[in-house]
Amino acid sequence: MSLLKEFKEFAVKGNVLDLAVAVVIGAAFGKIVSSLVADVIMPIIGLIFGNTDFASSWAYKGIKYGVFIQSIVDFLIVAGAIFLFIKLINKITRKSEVEEVEEAVEENTVLLTEIRDLLRSK
Repeated sequence: MSLLKEFKEFAVKGNVLDLAVAVVIGAAFGKIVSSLVADVIMPIIGLIFGNTDFASSWAYKGIKYGVFIQSIVDFLIVAGAIFLFIKLINKITRKSEVEEVEEAVEENTVLLTEIRDLLRSK
């Protein structure tokens, strides 16, 4: 099998395409969250602490701990959003699994009822 054909089979698999889409969406989401943190949240925090330029002004002898704090806030927002998204997906998935189990139970009940009725009629 040629290398090109193997690569094509690999790239067309569903998991690879799903991963590629997830990476692109994740990168875009990261930019949105970074903008939210840098342009909305951190200025509000800066106003609370008496300085509107929180990230660059909070430094000590070249150590920019304001930027570090901004990165922590950025991470917490991304982690929280991902957590809520996964929780929503799990809730939807569990609901569909419960419906499938209920349908299977109903089918089994119907089949057992039919078998019982057939046995009674003999």
